[in-house]
Amino acid sequence: MVLTAQPGPTVTTFHGWFLDLLKRAPLEAGLPWGAPLLEREKQLQHEVRDALLARWAAAPESPEGAALLALLDNFGEHNLHALLSHFLQARAEWWAYTDGQSDPVAYALDQLRPGLHPDLDGDPVAAFWADELMAARVKRVGYALEKGSKTEVERARDILNSSALAPEAAHTVLMTRLMTAGARRKKQATRELEKALGAEFGTYLRDLDTLETALETITSIQADIRIWQLNRHGLLLGHALLAGYQDAKAQQGVIDFADAEWLACRLLQSEEHAPGLALKLDARYRHLLLDEFQDTNPLQWQALSTWLAEARAADSDMTVFMVGDPKQAIYRFRRGEARVFTAAADFLRAHFDAPLFSTSMTRRLSPAVVQAINPVFADVAGFAPHSHAPANAGRPGALRCLPVSVEKTDFRPADGLRNPLTTPLAEADDKAVHVEAQAFADMLLDEVLGRWGVVDRQTTNSRPARPGDVMALVRKRTHLHLYERALEAAGIPFITSRRGGLLHALEAQDVITLFETLLLPHADLKLAHTLKSPVFSCSDADLLAVFAPSLPDEPRGWERLLALAGQPDCAPTLTRAAQLLTRWRTRIGTLPVHDLLDRIYFEGDLEARYAAAVPAALRPQVAANLRAFMQLALTQDAGRYPTLAGFIRELASLIDDADAAPGEGLAADGGNAVRLLTIHGAKGLEAPIVWLLGGSDHARADSYGVLAPWPPEASRPEHFSLFGKQEDRGTSRQHWFEEEAALAQRESDNLLYVALTRAEQGLIVSGAADKSAWLQRVEAAWRDMSLPADLPPAAAAAKRPAAEAPPRITAPAIGQRIAPTPANPVAASGELFHACLEHHAPPGTPRDLPALAMHLGVAAELQQIETAARALLAQPHLARFFDPARYRHACNELALLDAAGRVQRLDRVVEYDDAVWLIDYKTGADSRSLPDAELAERHRPQLAGYQALLAGLYPGKPVRAALLLADGRLIDL
Repeated sequence: MVLTAQPGPTVTTFHGWFLDLLKRAPLEAGLPWGAPLLEREKQLQHEVRDALLARWAAAPESPEGAALLALLDNFGEHNLHALLSHFLQARAEWWAYTDGQSDPVAYALDQLRPGLHPDLDGDPVAAFWADELMAARVKRVGYALEKGSKTEVERARDILNSSALAPEAAHTVLMTRLMTAGARRKKQATRELEKALGAEFGTYLRDLDTLETALETITSIQADIRIWQLNRHGLLLGHALLAGYQDAKAQQGVIDFADAEWLACRLLQSEEHAPGLALKLDARYRHLLLDEFQDTNPLQWQALSTWLAEARAADSDMTVFMVGDPKQAIYRFRRGEARVFTAAADFLRAHFDAPLFSTSMTRRLSPAVVQAINPVFADVAGFAPHSHAPANAGRPGALRCLPVSVEKTDFRPADGLRNPLTTPLAEADDKAVHVEAQAFADMLLDEVLGRWGVVDRQTTNSRPARPGDVMALVRKRTHLHLYERALEAAGIPFITSRRGGLLHALEAQDVITLFETLLLPHADLKLAHTLKSPVFSCSDADLLAVFAPSLPDEPRGWERLLALAGQPDCAPTLTRAAQLLTRWRTRIGTLPVHDLLDRIYFEGDLEARYAAAVPAALRPQVAANLRAFMQLALTQDAGRYPTLAGFIRELASLIDDADAAPGEGLAADGGNAVRLLTIHGAKGLEAPIVWLLGGSDHARADSYGVLAPWPPEASRPEHFSLFGKQEDRGTSRQHWFEEEAALAQRESDNLLYVALTRAEQGLIVSGAADKSAWLQRVEAAWRDMSLPADLPPAAAAAKRPAAEAPPRITAPAIGQRIAPTPANPVAASGELFHACLEHHAPPGTPRDLPALAMHLGVAAELQQIETAARALLAQPHLARFFDPARYRHACNELALLDAAGRVQRLDRVVEYDDAVWLIDYKTGADSRSLPDAELAERHRPQLAGYQALLAGLYPGKPVRAALLLADGRLIDL
């Protein structure tokens, strides 16, 4: 009923809703109405950055030029780029933090300054050595250490000699000889020194403590100076870069997602325009469903909560239903904030008196998997022990924890140079990930596939495990190629999705080189690549015939290929290559790139040729990549490439843009292959067997980024500043960094939770025994539990199936005409009759009847069929079904989903006060000749299914069904 409502429901994302809001804004708001989204965000950002850096470098006397030189001198170019990139990513937080300030940079610096040392212009090291008392203490400590052990005597010599050095060098000596890694030494003195000093030992400890305190103070002041310099210069350049980026988008007439969020939020908070917009929203939306709300960011919540608060204040009767799971909030890198869910729940409870419903029952996991996962998260706040669905009570489970240990070996380089094509790096054998990858493939091959019995989703019966039942998850793509290589060597089919990896795949490189050959056939290296690829599969002898003619004056390359193709004894592979390449070259400039590529795929039979050329284990992935490349030609930048050369240039820029480069293709869900995915990419998916590879929650500390803590209930961030290395964070900001670390740890817990809960029956966790924190955590939780290690053996061990090639595309190449399939006149007339009834039966569904009749090939019969339909609807004994005055509600072509997820279309449903009637049209000539009893018996099962669906929509009302024939007969079932 909801799906057929008029107007229909709006299904959109936050960003889609924001863009729609901008279109509804009044013109006087000055917003970029209808501006398209920027597709290559990173590319434009880098172009603006490089242009501005060049301009600032050319004007070192300008404030920006001086700031640039200072940052380059202190932090380097790489760190500067990282800092500016992170600033642009946090532009929404910057806008919110400095909103309403005439000088945003000065405002942010004013907020930062009170937390730093009062004197940021002085030299604390010089001041230390200028203090005679401090210099005297240094000497006393040095003389005292001379009486200690041999090591202490060496330290004493360096300390006493430091007074003759420059202040900075002397400070380095003290930090090395009195401190350890910038902190106080755990052991202040040896027993030998303590005994030698006797009564003077207390004086030594007091002098040492004073020096250590002074050195700690110097370190703190130096950190504050670096913090100030980084922010003073970094905020200036970041703000200028952001302004340049905004100007570049304005010149192109585009906006990005951050713009959409910020502008929509400002619009909803505007005292001038918000009331009118709120009225429009309240009039349009009566019910609001918010799904996956744990991934919302604070700015999105600011916009939404502003509208909801206004709606509530205006006594709107809107209903709000929010769905989310904070345990699955894993998108902080996209500014998603799990705490927003809690803030939103409190808001809805306070303003809408909304109840909170929660469930801990999982429909996916078997009892053994539930039992294993609960103790892993027992100490995590907000995690309630899970229970399994009653329907899964008898489903078996298997849990394994596989720590990988590798002995350390001394690496001794072999004599001479190593052949990289035949001999791997020796130290690579010591890496646990290589051992893990081999164990991964071996266990699947020897123990799991064909031997474990998994419950089939369709039949609910046990069957042998197949490659398609396994989903392997990684946190990062760093070592993905090692797992792929191990599966390939074992002959296990797999599919993967490496970010930005499509254009690096060999098959994609083959197609790109083929395009370049069509443009520049005289480029011998590219022509040789194309001929050798599976597109043509030329042999080495064929290549020698083309590029190494017997006579020195004979042409080579393209001319030689064409000449050979005209000879009767030419190799068939070369003849085919010459004919196809020549034919495709004539299409350049006459066909769009996508259409040309479609013709190449069709005439070159690329999918079948690659399936024959690659190992069985790679076929699903190669086929998926070929189809993904075809899609790329149409979807990338909306396929706006007037020339093939323009498309090739765009691909070259994509290869260099990791964020915009397309990922490898994913084979269809039914593909019988192991799925290798990241945990983020697997969210929402499931598999009978899940293997978490190399799991570790040890993350590298962030550096040269933005600190912008934003509590969900606050209207803006509490703070905004830049930070550099770990040691340069300062004490005044420490509580915010600790809060960020806690949030990062919680997200790591969530990431592990998402990974483990993808498993329906089998769950395997592996990784380095000494490094994988996730593995250690799981192993500790399972140590004292009696968990099954294997699924029950399959009834009949199956042979490991070979990879199945995807179905061939049988459609002709684009641009090739085919004769239309002749339509069945009787069926066409019946379809048009149904459409006429749908169009004319109240409330009436608008149908373009002339266009439909033309499409069906029965345009000449339209008037006759439409007259017959009107006559049928006008018959007196049917008035109770078609006269709106005689029923409460009616609808045509009601679409419902049955238990199997199939769409069922009901011709007409009529609701009365005491009953619901289902009318099914039977307008064929064969129906008119059959008796009522036979028709009722034939269609009773179909209509019984329809009645069951309607019974769920109309509880308490009987559902009656009837057949309506074209001659007016009504058969009550």
